[in-house]
Amino acid sequence: MARPSIYKTEEAKQAAGRERRRRHYAKNKDNILKRQRELCITKPLQEIREIQKALAKALGYSDEEDTEITVTDDDENVNLSDLPGCLLALKSIKDEMLALIQEPCAFTEGVLLQYIKTLPDDAHGKGDTSIVKTAKAQVEALLRHAIPVVDSIKDFCDVSDQSRAADSVSRYLSTTLAYLDDIQFFVDIEGLTELAVTHSMKELMYQKRLHI
Repeated sequence: MARPSIYKTEEAKQAAGRERRRRHYAKNKDNILKRQRELCITKPLQEIREIQKALAKALGYSDEEDTEITVTDDDENVNLSDLPGCLLALKSIKDEMLALIQEPCAFTEGVLLQYIKTLPDDAHGKGDTSIVKTAKAQVEALLRHAIPVVDSIKDFCDVSDQSRAADSVSRYLSTTLAYLDDIQFFVDIEGLTELAVTHSMKELMYQKRLHI
């Protein structure tokens, strides 16, 4: 015989789940906070090497070579009218991206830990929320720069090594931005208790390693 349902509505089930998480957090608060501060930065994923190799193949250089090219957001001399110009712009964006974000999950976790360190001991106040906002702004700037470059490469190349390399850069940045949006949602909307509980249960987007 099937066990009768305890909850009559989905809302009641969700509310009970939240209450269980709050009790778990209240009971294990010290260990949870200690674990948050001791989290280690994970090694970069294989996708970084795949991006580097794809771009190296597309541009025709060894991915061991240092071919640093600096392009800034306000650089009006970037030539997107031909494929070589687009690929050089993409190479520059990739270099800036990997200098900032060695790996999306590790980068997001680092931002979260920086934010946690600013929380007051008395549990009142939200800490320095500009840490998350600044990280988001940096990633958004790179993604905003990358989008027209990626679109141009896809127009030139359709499905190719070049377009796949361009798409991988765009997805890498989009995934990182989604991770930071998830953190900011908890900071601004759900609150710090829900953030702590969700983190302790490894339910944040970056902890589940979801990808765009």
